[in-house]
Amino acid sequence: MNKDVTESVQGLQNYQSIVSILIQERKESKFSQEFMADWLGVSRKKLNEFEQGKIDYYLLCHYADKLSIDIQLTMNY
Repeated sequence: MNKDVTESVQGLQNYQSIVSILIQERKESKFSQEFMADWLGVSRKKLNEFEQGKIDYYLLCHYADKLSIDIQLTMNY
């Protein structure tokens, strides 16, 4: 596999892993999607799309911040 493609796939897998952790933390905190969406200032539909795999780095960072979860994103060029 091409190095750029490999890095892209790994980046996507890491992104999806972070989203999975955020969803797990939301559920463990007993927060509904509706509550979380209101807290984040987005629609429930947007939050659902994000949790289902739509990429949104701003929402990822904001979501993690609200749940006090430190994340590190690394971009390779």
